[in-house]
Amino acid sequence: MARLTVADLQQMKRDGKKIAAGVVYDVQMARIFERAGADVLSVGDSVGRTFLGHETTDEITMDEMVIFARAVSRVAERALVSTDLPTTVCNAGATEVSKAAVLLKKETTVDMVKADIRTREEELLDEVRAVIDAGLAAYPQIGFLTAQGARAAANPSALGRHSSPEDRKYVLKWAHAVEDAGASMLDLTQVSREIYADVVSELRIPVIGGSAPPEADGKIYVSAGLVGYRAEMIDRDDGRPTAAKFIYDIVKEAVDNVHAGKWEPSAPRPIG
Repeated sequence: MARLTVADLQQMKRDGKKIAAGVVYDVQMARIFERAGADVLSVGDSVGRTFLGHETTDEITMDEMVIFARAVSRVAERALVSTDLPTTVCNAGATEVSKAAVLLKKETTVDMVKADIRTREEELLDEVRAVIDAGLAAYPQIGFLTAQGARAAANPSALGRHSSPEDRKYVLKWAHAVEDAGASMLDLTQVSREIYADVVSELRIPVIGGSAPPEADGKIYVSAGLVGYRAEMIDRDDGRPTAAKFIYDIVKEAVDNVHAGKWEPSAPRPIG
């Protein structure tokens, strides 16, 4: 089965079909999302906090990202695969972005690279071209910062929804700029529903996001949050899914049986 291409996603936008994207980090979740019909598998830099124990997304390294990008891209059959660049790489400028994109091109089979240039679009626009020059599709994230990472902590005034005429002018300016620079898709963050709709209508490339409204060309779901696969979600009582509780109950029963000396011998595994 051939993977979807950038051209396929852009045709989906023209046809009015929505793009479903999932942030996944490992082989099993990638396969689950693909079987569910996801169009894009995105290896997010949030893997650092979710699977590696980093305190913020800013701590993930390029070497660490390559490991997860290689795993997901290895098993993807239909979905296009995108990989985030670490914050440290994005902040270092086009030269470092180019090196990172070349590394991903060499070590993985990812199709697209996302560079977060929010609130620094003018300074970091060349990163979009650097990704393309390395032979991968560029997927910049523009808009405003969320409450995650050191950058957000240093810029508290940038948090929240942005909806003013000045915000609209700013976002549209840079949305067109990244499209003109050759971006294949856009992740738009922390703007009002009205601004989102305006950007979607004015751009030829798909515009999606984690907080995207239905007016967007698609929606991104972070797998761990969607299914409740975090240890702190074991006691969730808000009615949302909690895979953590399901797993916990199985593990707790097994551990309790061992402590009580009541477990059954495991069946022998076949050789070869």
